[in-house]
Amino acid sequence: AMKITGLKAKLSTQSEDATLQAYADASDVSGWARSSVADSVQAGLVSGRSATALASKAFITRAEVATIIQRLLQKSDLI
Repeated sequence: AMKITGLKAKLSTQSEDATLQAYADASDVSGWARSSVADSVQAGLVSGRSATALASKAFITRAEVATIIQRLLQKSDLI
């Protein structure tokens, strides 16, 4: 979705490790999802369950999904 809205093109070329280093549980993010999670954090779509935890293995709520979609649309200047 970030690619379609053009938001991905606006991101810096910061490494995945540098983007995720603030999160103590960054190593829990699956390898196949690591770049997408880093892009989402860098774009400001997600900020983790706390300042130091992503909780990538936890279930996501409807409210969290709605917030992510709203942020995607806002940061892409679509709303």
